[in-house]
Amino acid sequence: MNVDKRRGVLVLGVGGVGEVVAKGLTRLAAVETIIVADLSLPRAEMVAANLHDSRARAISVDARDVESIYRAIPADCAIVIHAGIPRFNLSVMEACLRAGVHYMDMAADGPVELPGLVTVQRQIMEFDRRFKEAGLLALLGIGVDPGVTNILARWASDHLASIDEIVVYDGDNSLLKASYAFALPFSPDTSIEECLQPPLSYVNGAFVTGAALDTGIEVFDFPEPVGPLTVRSVSHEEAGTLPVYLPNKELVRCEFKYALPDEYINILRVLKTLGLDSEEAIEINGMKVVPRQVVTALLPTPTDLAHAFEGTSCVGTWVHGQTHSGDLVEWYLYTMGTHATSWNDMEANVTVWQAGLPSVIATDLLFSGEITETGALVPEQLNPEPWIQKLPQWNMPLFKRELRSSLLKRA
Repeated sequence: MNVDKRRGVLVLGVGGVGEVVAKGLTRLAAVETIIVADLSLPRAEMVAANLHDSRARAISVDARDVESIYRAIPADCAIVIHAGIPRFNLSVMEACLRAGVHYMDMAADGPVELPGLVTVQRQIMEFDRRFKEAGLLALLGIGVDPGVTNILARWASDHLASIDEIVVYDGDNSLLKASYAFALPFSPDTSIEECLQPPLSYVNGAFVTGAALDTGIEVFDFPEPVGPLTVRSVSHEEAGTLPVYLPNKELVRCEFKYALPDEYINILRVLKTLGLDSEEAIEINGMKVVPRQVVTALLPTPTDLAHAFEGTSCVGTWVHGQTHSGDLVEWYLYTMGTHATSWNDMEANVTVWQAGLPSVIATDLLFSGEITETGALVPEQLNPEPWIQKLPQWNMPLFKRELRSSLLKRA
């Protein structure tokens, strides 16, 4: 069957983000089947049942195994949305090629893998030609950041004569209401990995790395009600892809900066010092354990925390460039959301809600024919205009804060 005629979607990995994706798909009339897949069949069955949609069914799939994924993709499936741990992206992409279906994910494993090479670039180098030849799309990093932030960078690129600096700023004023000593609103495994990697930046034509937690520290004035927060450079996909794939650029700097609470920074330093962030198995009393898995097993999952936070999240892309009229501008293009809004919409915390919705919108745009590209792509390679229209329709409003400087002209 031609993939363009299929209308099934398989959501692989139904933690907090995957559950949001599955719920979002129920709102798309064009989707004919929703396959909810997870290593834990009880978890998949619970999510599928909570959708209250006759199109949904649950299966168990091991994302580590290409054959397992391939066998799980039914004949009527058009898209696999991988919402699981990013280190399995390549296995899922391989299975999608074998099955002849489109692929999406929200994040890369890394992004730093080797000097001068980010993991998203590896996905593109290994799979772009193969997906193009198959007439398929692999859309990489289509969450909120990466994802919406890349799309906003592309929109800025399309509307300015040139851009020389881009910084993605992510911050929130969330407070934990529940009686947990400590908790993270999204995947603890992914959070620990990205925060403790050497942060990747692009400076004067080259990729460079810094010291984890101690690079690029500044106070950024987020729009109210978030306000000023201390941010620091964190290794993230945008810093690796925007300098390479964004058109209409003359970049001299590209970074990602994240507002991390002091409590979490202290915890991360302790984990690093004690080696508890390691993914290498160690032997204890004759048993092998992975330190990071022990840590994450002791933390509540995002699905436990759906109604545990209050506050506002702000995620956006700051650009410095020049208008076609010659003015210098600074734009902060951003989206904001509250935990109250995400709870009322999908009974999810705002972090996983913002991360999950863009892949649903991508599914809508792919089925409607507004995305026609093939190959392995990142969001800044897409036309941003349909996204500028669609995101607010999904309760993700977009804003622009501007500072403009013009040359004084003689009378």
